[in-house]
Order: sequence, then C-alpha cells, then structure tokens
Amino acid sequence: MRKLNLLLVLFLIILNSCNEKKLDDKIEIHEEKLIFFQPTDLGAFGSDTRFIIYAHFDECGEWGGHEESFEIFSKEDKFFYAKFIRTKVDCEKLGELYGKPEFQKSNIEAEFKLTESNIIEINNYLSKLLKSKISERFPGHAGQTFGAMKSDSTLIIDVYDSNKENLINYNTLLKSFNIEEVNYEYR
Repeated sequence: MRKLNLLLVLFLIILNSCNEKKLDDKIEIHEEKLIFFQPTDLGAFGSDTRFIIYAHFDECGEWGGHEESFEIFSKEDKFFYAKFIRTKVDCEKLGELYGKPEFQKSNIEAEFKLTESNIIEINNYLSKLLKSKISERFPGHAGQTFGAMKSDSTLIIDVYDSNKENLINYNTLLKSFNIEEVNYEYR
C-alpha cells in the first residue's frame, strides 16, 4: 500500500511538472494578416451600412467648431473607398449662424480608394481611439470629439476630452491619406 501511495505521489509530481505555468501572463496581440470589414458589410451588394470616422473641434469654444469625417464604404468592385469631408466655421458669425446649416460650410471633399496602408492606419487609429476611450476624462463644456461608428449602430466609439494624443492620432490618420493636418491650439 505504501509503495502504491509513493508511486501515485511520484506520478502526480511528474505530471504536474509537465504543465507549463506562466505567472506573468500579459496580453499581447500579434496580427499576421490584415483585419478589416467584409465588403458586404459596407455596401458592396447594395447595403447602406457605412463605417464613419469623425472629429468635431471646438475653435468657437462651447459652441463647437469645424467637423471632419471619413465615410468608408465598398462598391460593387468589392474595394473599399473613403469619402472625406472637412467643414470650416466662422466664429465671428456665431450669433447669426449657430444652429443653422450655414454655420458648417464645406471646405474639402475628396474620395479615395483605400490602400492596404490606409487600412493599417485606420486599424491603428481605432486601436488608439479605444484605449483613449477607456482612459477618457470629461473636460467640461468644451473639448474635441473623436469617434468611429458603423451606421447600423453595431459599433460606436465616442471620445470627448482634451487629451492632446487624440489629435496626434487623428493627424497621423490624415497623413496616411495625404490630407492637411488639423492645427489646433489647446487652451
């Protein structure tokens, strides 16, 4: 009986030593392939669903400022495209135009066929935006909004704060499309 117990204990020790235990598990993600939406998810076969990346600025203080957006979609050719729109505002005419469509005047409109490089930068932007959302701090009555959403509301990330890193992240995305960066002075 004693030999059986000894053999059992020895067997359990050997079995347990074969298991690798990691005490310091860190989450690391290594992506080998490019991950993005399916063309059918963003309109390739007639769907109206779009993926929108947007930024709202506050150069007119708590009344807001200019707005920018990328509307990402797919056409029948199953390639992805982005329509970029940047508006401009005249803060001097705030009392006259605020709340009216004329307050946001179209400044730049362009359409791009997305490259692999653009998709990688969009993924990088979204990753940093999500991290910013997790650490978001409410800035009061004025601040910028950076966000991304699917038009069917299955994905929404909306960051409203005064973290300068959000603007740097957004400008990096603009650079990948060869669009002029947003110059903004933090108060």
